[in-house]
This record gives sequence, C-alpha cells and structure tokens, in this order.
Amino acid sequence: MLSLMQRVKQFRPLAWTATFPWREWLFVGIPVTIAVVLALWIAARYIQPAPPKRVVLATGPEGSSYQVFAERYRKVFEQNDVKLELLPTKGARENYKLLRGPVAQAPEPPNPVDGVTPAPRAPVPDPGPMPHVDAAFVRGGIGDASESPHLIALGTVSYEALWVFCHGKQTLDDLPPLRGKTVAIGSRGAGTRRMVRTLLKANGTDEADIKALDIGGVQAAEALLTGQADCIFLLESPEAGILKALFFAPDAHMVDFSRRADAYVKKMPFLEKVVLPEGGLDLASNTPSAPITLLAAQTQILAHDDLHPAIQMLLLQAAKQAHGEVGLFNRAGELPAPNKFDFPLSDQATRFFERGPPVLQRYLPFWLANLADRMLVFLIPALAIVFPLARILPPLYAWRMRRRIYRWYGELMFIENEMRRTLTTGETRDFAERLDWIEHEVNALNTPVAYANQLYLLRQHIDFVQHKLQQIVLEKDADAPDPVAT
Repeated sequence: MLSLMQRVKQFRPLAWTATFPWREWLFVGIPVTIAVVLALWIAARYIQPAPPKRVVLATGPEGSSYQVFAERYRKVFEQNDVKLELLPTKGARENYKLLRGPVAQAPEPPNPVDGVTPAPRAPVPDPGPMPHVDAAFVRGGIGDASESPHLIALGTVSYEALWVFCHGKQTLDDLPPLRGKTVAIGSRGAGTRRMVRTLLKANGTDEADIKALDIGGVQAAEALLTGQADCIFLLESPEAGILKALFFAPDAHMVDFSRRADAYVKKMPFLEKVVLPEGGLDLASNTPSAPITLLAAQTQILAHDDLHPAIQMLLLQAAKQAHGEVGLFNRAGELPAPNKFDFPLSDQATRFFERGPPVLQRYLPFWLANLADRMLVFLIPALAIVFPLARILPPLYAWRMRRRIYRWYGELMFIENEMRRTLTTGETRDFAERLDWIEHEVNALNTPVAYANQLYLLRQHIDFVQHKLQQIVLEKDADAPDPVAT
C-alpha cells in the first residue's frame, strides 16, 4: 500500500508533463533564441579579438635610458601575463624606421637640362625583411603623420635635453654664428642629426655652410676638447660622465637658450623648454653655478594604429610607473603627458589621460578585465533585445494560451445561433456529433494550472450547449405525432 506522499511524488512529474505547454514555449522561445543569436553574431563581427600574449618594443642601444625604461616596462607586462620582447636598436631613428616599415621608393623621373635628358636614377635597393615591432621609443622631430599615417602616439614619456657646447670661454645665450665652423652633428643614422639640421635651418644656416663632423658622444666631446671641433651637439642623459667632464673643462662652454627658447618651442613643437637648476649636475661643486635653459626633445611612445587597445592601455600604465617619478626636468606625476606634436594621440591614450585606466583594470587582473570587457560587447546587444522581449513575451504567451481555449467559443456560438431556428433531424444529429467532437478536443487540451479555470469554464459551456440541444431534441420528439395513434 503506497503512502500519500509516495503517490504525490509519482503524480507530480506525470501531471507536469501532461500539462506543460511545449508548443507554446517553442513558439515563444524560438524567435527569442534566434534574435539573441543574431545579436551576438553581429556583435562578434565587431568585437575586438583577445589581446596578444607577445608584444615587441623597440628600445635603443644597450645601456641607454631607453633600455633602462624598457626593462621597467617588461616587469609590468610580466605581472599581467603578457610577454614584452625588447628589441635593441641604434636609437630613436632606427626605431622609427622599424615602425614605419619598408617604404617603396621609386626612382625620380629624369629632369631634362638644356635639352639633354640625363640617365634615370637607379631605384633604392630593397633592404630586405625588417623585424616586426609593435611599439617603440621615438624622439620628436624624427618623423610625422604625413609620411607615416598608420602610426599613433601614446604620449610623451621623457625629455632628452640637447646639450650644445662650444669652444671658448665666452658666455653664449643662443647658438653662435656657425657658418664656416667645424660642428659635430652626431653620427650617421642618429636622431641628433635631424634635430641639428632643423635648428640650423631655423637660424638661416644650412649643413653645407658648415664643416660637419659625423661623430657624437665621447668622440664629439674629445674633438671639442682637443680643438678639432668648434661646437658639438649632444643628446645625453644628465647623469652622463662626458657632461660633467665638459662642464669642468676650461675651454668649453654650454649654450644657454634662455633668450629665445620660447621662440624655438613655438616654431618646433616637438621641443620643450626645460631648465637645468643651479647645482643640478653636482651639488657639491654647485655645477652649474646658475640655472641654464635648455631645449629638450620629447620622447614619445609610437605604435601602429591597429595595436590592441588593451595593450595600449598596458603600455600607458607601464609608462606611468616607469616615468612618473620626479626627474631633473619633470615633476612627480607629470609624465607621461598628452603632448601633441608629430603624431595624433590615440583614442585610448586620450581616455587614459582624461579618466585614467579603465574601471575593470583597476580592480581585476588584466586578462579577466579584458575578458569582461569583451563579454560586455556580447551582453549589451543581447540585453537590448531581451529586455523589450521580456515585456512583450508574457502578453504574447497569455494570448497564445487563451487562443487555445477561446477558439472553441466560436464553434459553440455558431451552433447555438443555428439552434434558434427549426432544425431537421439530420441537422440535430450533426450538431450533436459536432459538440461531442468539440468536447473530445477540449478534454485533450494541455494547459497550465493558471488557465485551468478557463478550461473548466469552457467545459461547462459545452455542457450547456449540449444540454440545450438535448432539450430541443426532446421537445421535437414530444411534438411528433404518435405513429400508433395514427
């Protein structure tokens, strides 16, 4: 003998199966599923792929400030499970060439002179495959967006002062007349040369007007001290030993740009006016003995415009940690800075400087924050469809359920209207069979419990019409003449 609870447990699944409206749920659920899948498919076509696990950063010569900064970047990337490969180069100019990529240079067309057409120039030979880099340290003034429109800037990360020393003991408050002088303008391929050419051109002097020495660094300092060079241009870190040697040399004097520094910066936006404070190089000897205004090239991080936004943000966060401390030419937290000059600032960098890192990256690991960010691209279109459907589906579902019940009322009303006239025996029999069929179909309906009252009310109405038809049949039988009496 089964207990009451055992019978209930056996009954529940059977009752639920019998009354669950599978067709109605499919009618409602299939369009919703198709709409959500379509929204996700559209979102997937425009969603950013996952950020790469390997990024290549072009740095500079071994031991350079670029290399030191890049090592700090690598630690930040390692903390976020991204491999940052450092590519040593000769300097900022080579970094720019690697980012720019191979540029096809067609031979210039021949220019006829005095009716004589010279032989066409040979095309520049292909340098061969170049290593791929995603980002690089590039000094301002080396290139611009007109020749490399596919590059973007992530902001200024450091200032590289231009140190100009000239032979002699006189104080110089600007570049002296250099026409006919012997000047060390930097080694070939170095970014210093282009900056020197720009400065010379701004002062009405061309490289052809001077005796240029293709040397830099220690070689240039030795040439100045030995009298082989009248002036030298250096881009060195303030901590470089050759600067202190030149400061203490009796026959070398550094150019102070205080008089026209603002004019230089206005005409050459990639330059920045910086001040070397008194005693900035050596407090013990108070070197220099007075503040000196210098021109500094702004070093920026350049990248391809298709670099993943998450990697751009990670580079900016690494730059914040590597360059955010106080320096000789910057205050704490001043760098990186959103300075605009040669290349446009990327959208990600603009957001970073305006609002800081993304909210998710502030509180979640890098990979999880990016996963959540990408999932939002899926969820937002889906929710934009699901929420309106959520308001439409309940009335639609209710209408579908009521329609299964109310459609039989049309049959009942038709039969009842026909019953108002005089029916023949055949019509009465047909209507009775039709009512039996309706009753059979209604009894076979599976409806949720919420609509059971309407189903039972329909059965009562069917019984009412059946009873009314039986009354008509009985009345017709009572009015019929008795065949025996006849």
